[in-house]
Amino acid sequence: MSQPFSNNPASPPAAGSFAQDPFAPPPKKSSWWMWLLGGCGCSVVLLVLCCGGVSYWGATKGGQFLGKVLQEALQEEIAGNADVEEHLGEINSLTVNFVESGQEKSARGSSENVLVMDAVGTKGNGKFIVESPVTPKEGSKFSKIDLKLPDGTIKNIK
Repeated sequence: MSQPFSNNPASPPAAGSFAQDPFAPPPKKSSWWMWLLGGCGCSVVLLVLCCGGVSYWGATKGGQFLGKVLQEALQEEIAGNADVEEHLGEINSLTVNFVESGQEKSARGSSENVLVMDAVGTKGNGKFIVESPVTPKEGSKFSKIDLKLPDGTIKNIK
């Protein structure tokens, strides 16, 4: 039999002595609900970023793109109009304002498509409020065109 304080590694330590192996705690259980909440939270953040980015692009760059598409058609319709030349001069840029378009459509109660386009000209700024039928006619895309000046005056162009 071995001595209790011997230095013999082959013999097991006596019960209650300090030479026992340290107590190892059991491994932690996985918190599956924490992983679930973390995954859902990351998904919500990504969804908000994607939808917010697309909405921002649509409101800013999409309006500029649509304004460029409609600019030629609108300039053909308003060419030589005295009110436009007097208040705006030559039109440098047109941008579709989607928020005001919705408000204007509600205010007019029109069944036609209504677009408000912010115009920047060489002499000043204004807003074109254009109405186009659901099925436009060949050669004329707009049924009605109004020019709204910064002071609130509305000039009927067409």
